[in-house]
Formats: sequence, structure tokens, C-alpha cells
Amino acid sequence: MTALSRRSFLATAAGAAALTAAGGALAGCSSGDDGKVHLELFQFKSEAIALFDTICADFNAANPDVVVTQNFQADNITALRARLVKGSVPDLITINGDYAYGALARTGIFADFTDSGLLDGVNPTMAGILNTLGTGAEGQTNGLAFADNGSGIIYNKDVFESAGVEPPTTWAELIEVCQALQAQGINPFYWATKDNWTGAPAFSSLSGSFLTDGVAAWYGRRRVIDGRTSFRELSPVFEKMLQAYQYGNDDKAALGYNDGNQGFAQGKGAMYWHGTYAIPAIRSYNPDINLGTFATPADDKADTKVVSGVDVAFTMGKDPAHPEESQRFLKHIMSEANMSAYCAQQTAYPTLTTLRADDPALEGLQPYVDDERLATYSDHNFPQAITLNAYLQQYLFNGDLEALIQTLDTQWDKVVTRINETS
Repeated sequence: MTALSRRSFLATAAGAAALTAAGGALAGCSSGDDGKVHLELFQFKSEAIALFDTICADFNAANPDVVVTQNFQADNITALRARLVKGSVPDLITINGDYAYGALARTGIFADFTDSGLLDGVNPTMAGILNTLGTGAEGQTNGLAFADNGSGIIYNKDVFESAGVEPPTTWAELIEVCQALQAQGINPFYWATKDNWTGAPAFSSLSGSFLTDGVAAWYGRRRVIDGRTSFRELSPVFEKMLQAYQYGNDDKAALGYNDGNQGFAQGKGAMYWHGTYAIPAIRSYNPDINLGTFATPADDKADTKVVSGVDVAFTMGKDPAHPEESQRFLKHIMSEANMSAYCAQQTAYPTLTTLRADDPALEGLQPYVDDERLATYSDHNFPQAITLNAYLQQYLFNGDLEALIQTLDTQWDKVVTRINETS
């Protein structure tokens, strides 16, 4: 998926406006025969459909003049782009905080929540992650961070305890733990890299600590195609990925993500390099597994950060048909009760500073959240036209660092130059 340029978006918007003038029904909301304002909640989390239905029902009961109805869309970005082409912006939108969000935000289609009051009490670092991906204009915040994940290393506490090892705080200590586990016949990591995206968590969590000036700042420099910045600067990150990949199960290249969740749940490895999003899937195979997490350690523990992404954000169009009713629902959804319910169900970190994740598996990353020692996902800065996951997978399989660097530099320059020329 390539970025939607502002030029192409404005052309689309002009066509939609013409259709509206001709009598086309494009609005995502309506006033029904019942005299109520009907709003659409465009929602992409399949595992949370029932919860969002409950939240909508609670809101509707407390607000008899409004009816909010959930519209689940699994491939929400494709569906949302199709809606934009028709000039039909949903009233209320849930979206993942990744490259696609930033590309859409930069077109200026989303509302600015800076002075709305809806950001009051939201962790500033978590709120700011969305801004690093893209905004409609300088100083804007175009989404409300609702639930965050953390990307570190998941570990089996019982395996660690029986092996007599502790969660490491530096990279050297991590390798020592791997060697100690391996000496006892335990797979240090349980890898499952048949699905090409499964190498990205290691890349992002290592990058978050390595890029001490900030992930977004580095990619901002890399987007200037002048030959001064190269992916060669990330060589230490790639080298550590490959080093850790050697400590694990022999069948790693033949296993997919679901296989990895199941095998780790069965105790086939001590550590699993994924974000907190994997915890519900692991527990689905073994509800009693004793899980913990720790931050991917840097060479110097003072540099260690937890990579955190906005798993769910809320937004709306910049010119909503019913702004008061839409903001009323957003205030409802951002309440402590609703955020707590979602994060408890989905093993996520709440963004309100008054709340803490209460799942024991998240305790190891919580201090980094509390201290705002967070970094954004490196892979969220890649346009989807650059098949990063495939390149990382190939590198893990063949170990050819030079080929990886040359491929990333070539593909990045080609794609980003095209995006820069059309923006």
C-alpha cells in the first residue's frame, strides 16, 4: 500500500464534493426517523467486537438522543480508503497507530484534538507516538491514544526459576542467559519465523534503544534522500538480531506465528521475542502459564527503552456532521472504566496516567511506561511498498548483512523519493 498523497486526496475530495452537490448521499451518519442522531463506529478489532457493542449500548442508554452503532471492518485501512474515495468519512474511527495512520493523518482528513479536552490525563509520551507518525499540520494531534502495547521479550518465569537465571538488564547479560539455558538443554528463545513479519519485533525493540536520539528523528533524517543517512547505521541492530537468532529451536524456519504461540505455551522455550499482543494467544493454549516480560536490553541499561505502539486510537473527520455528539462518545470511550475494561481483556497498557496495567505478565515493562522511557516502532516508519518483513526474514535465514543494507537503502530511496515527489 502506497501513501495517499495530499494532492491525490484533495482531488478525491473535490470529486466527492461534486457528487454531494449532485445529491449523492455520502454522510456516514444520519438523523433517523426516530429523531435521534445516528453515528457509525468504524471498528477493526475482531477480538473486541462484543466489548465495543457493550460500550455502545451503555452510551446509547445514557444518551437517548444518540445511537452509536458499531461497523466492524477487519481490513479497515482498505475499507477506509474506499470510503474516502466516495467522500464518506465514518463518524467515529478506530485505527492502529502505524504507517497507514500517519499517511492518512498527513492528508489533513482527521480532526485536531489538541484543544478538545479529550487529551487531558493521557500519558504525553503515548499521545505523542501518534504525532511521530504524521499530523495534518504542525502542532496538531489527530488521534486519541486509547490502548498501547509494549514490545520487549516475553519469558516463562517457571523455566527461568528452574534454570536459576534472572531477567537480563544488558545485552551481554542476555547472551549469558542464553548460554546458561542452552547448557541445560533448554531452548533460550522459541522462534517461529515462517511468517515473515515475526522478525520485525526484534528489529523494532532493538532499534528503540539503539537510536538514542529518537526513532522518529532518525527516520526523519532518512526521509531526506541526500545520501547522508544509510541503513548501515543500524548494523549493530541487525547483528544483534542474528546473534540472538542462533539461540533457539532448530525448526524455527518451519514454524508460523500460531505454531510459535502454541510451542512457547507448551514450554518449548524460555523466551519469546514478541510484544504484549502475543500474550492472549499464548494463554489460549495454556491459561496457567506463568509469563513475565522484560525490556529488550541495550548495551548500557541506561539506554534501554520499551518500544510502545498505539494499538488502538480513536479519531474522527475534521468536519464531522455532528461534532458535539461525536465528541460526547469519545469522552465516554476514553473514560477510566471503558479503558480499563478493554486493556484488561486485551492485555494492553491504558494511556490514562491514572490507570496501570494490572496483568502480572506486564509488570516487567510497567516501570518503563511509568517513567515514559518509551520509543516508537521502527517498522511503523516504513511505507508498505517496502517489503521490510521479507527482507528481515531473508537476512535471518542467510545472514547476509551487506545484502540487507543494500536492499533497504535501494528500496527506501526509490519508494520515498516517489512519495516525496507526490506529496
